[in-house]
Amino acid sequence: MPVTYSIDTSSIIEAWHRRYPQDVFPGLWHGIDELISLGRLQASEEVRQELKKKDDELYAWAKERPQLFCEADLDNQLAVRSILQAHPRLVNTQKGRSQADPFVIALARVRRCTVVTNEIALGSLERPRIPDVCQALGISCIDFLGLIRTERWSFRR
Repeated sequence: MPVTYSIDTSSIIEAWHRRYPQDVFPGLWHGIDELISLGRLQASEEVRQELKKKDDELYAWAKERPQLFCEADLDNQLAVRSILQAHPRLVNTQKGRSQADPFVIALARVRRCTVVTNEIALGSLERPRIPDVCQALGISCIDFLGLIRTERWSFRR
């Protein structure tokens, strides 16, 4: 069965702006579009809201792909609540960052997805990051390059 993914804001931003810009890697972004159209790449509505804060080319790209984004249904909302009860420091409420993180994990938990994030595990649940919580919950977690490798994509000249 093909892998489905729940992608975090950091992965999309890092890929688009720093590692795999669309003008240099058009084939990669075509593959991303295929995953989106097949329903295999998903993001929470909160990821869209985080992308909207910049209102740049990446957000324009995202707006053209509404099927990428999923509203939090009751199962997702319950999963978010459970995740935040177990890991309240996942979200930094004082800095207003990481608001989408529990939704990314909840989407993966409910829909049995692999999380895609460029966050690095700290190895501690004291101030956890997405990979730390995923490990604690038994959810597969990879970075964007891991998605490319899982899909067995290669780009040659």
